[in-house]
Amino acid sequence: MSSGRALACLIDEALSNRANVTEALVRATQGAVEILLVESKLFASLCETASPQGVLIIVSDIALPLDALLGSRPQLVVISDGIQDPGNMGTLIRLADAVGANAFVATEGSVDIYNDKVVRASVGSLFHLAVAQNVQPAPLLAMLTESNYSIVAAEPRGTSVHYDFRYQMPLAVIFGNEGAGLSQIWREATHLVRIPLWGRAESLNVSISAGVLLYEIVRQWQDGLLVPQHDPML
Repeated sequence: MSSGRALACLIDEALSNRANVTEALVRATQGAVEILLVESKLFASLCETASPQGVLIIVSDIALPLDALLGSRPQLVVISDGIQDPGNMGTLIRLADAVGANAFVATEGSVDIYNDKVVRASVGSLFHLAVAQNVQPAPLLAMLTESNYSIVAAEPRGTSVHYDFRYQMPLAVIFGNEGAGLSQIWREATHLVRIPLWGRAESLNVSISAGVLLYEIVRQWQDGLLVPQHDPML
């Protein structure tokens, strides 16, 4: 993990001999993390899944204040504008990590990044990024504008096709709520790009749209059409 500090490792005593639990024990020992064996019934009461894998990690709060997150001037910031489905949120975080984004911001109204389904869907990527949550859009927009970010949002009625647009760094990319779409503040203040649909589908899931758009940005990186200050993690 590159953010958040592991405070303790809780082990279901009935599953302590499983391979995945043994591996977690080894890593916890190497990291000087406190290990606690927990009676199975109590362990189950701490979990929200029907079949827990036998390991729980308690970590420190990883979220940063917005000014601290943007103060390091991350070159690629991925933003959730009110995404509420935990699976979509976790997938978006995972995508942000996969394309080498430096930071992730969840605006007010987005699902909690610590929701257990979000954490599982991110498959560890939540702990690889600098993150901020419960951020109000107006001050976020003001800080991005003041720092000369190019701000782009995925929008079905966007004026540019996503692969024709030239993305400038530093760059903030925004994905809107599953039902309502983008907040009005972003519709009025960002470059809106659309992903063309040639079949009969009316729209794409937000996490699919994010994958298409973010990897187009990576393609432009690799083709030298824009140059970030760090290499994408490919």
